[in-house]
Amino acid sequence: LMRRREVWAICVCQYAQSYGMYGLLTWLPSFFTDYYGVKLVDLGGYTLLPYALQGLVGLGAGALADQLLSKRGWSVRSVRVGLQLAGMLGPAACLMAAVSPIVGGSAEAASASITLGLGLSALSLGAVSVNHLDIAPRHAGMVFGAGNTAATLAGLVSVPLTGWVLQQTGSWPTVFGLIGVHFVLGSAVWAAWVGDKPLPEDGPDERTTLPQPSAR
Repeated sequence: LMRRREVWAICVCQYAQSYGMYGLLTWLPSFFTDYYGVKLVDLGGYTLLPYALQGLVGLGAGALADQLLSKRGWSVRSVRVGLQLAGMLGPAACLMAAVSPIVGGSAEAASASITLGLGLSALSLGAVSVNHLDIAPRHAGMVFGAGNTAATLAGLVSVPLTGWVLQQTGSWPTVFGLIGVHFVLGSAVWAAWVGDKPLPEDGPDERTTLPQPSAR
């Protein structure tokens, strides 16, 4: 299974998305303090809402995927690609907006942009987070574990690398730009390699190999 690009689509996408998610989780308070001068006592108002919205959108992501499949007639691949691209390209745009003149130097506007981005990121719960069940229902746990390993590796890279970039450049736009590049490249790999049917390497469908009842 690990030789299949459909499995690597999950691993690469989980790595790319988690690079940004772990980086933000660790460095977002520092961003608002350093870049916008938000006082420590006020940080909660800027850093809590993004994750609250992410949780709320996550609750509805599965229902949205089901509706697109059962009511709208979307194919499995269209749903997985559409939700994942929205969940990565949307946050990439929102993060870049937060360090651009678009927000007019406003910490509140930057927080709103980041909040929207993290809310969109939860749409991936209807895409890469369930795709292991599409391509390897009999070995879904193994594929899910491989994707989670890639995601954890991203956190091990993202957190110290962000610190190093800030130490060398002092540039938050560079930090957010690196996250954006990860999101864009991860989206491209996902759109090219994502699978929507059980892979032959997953083994035969158990429903076709069950012994037939005796005629006696």
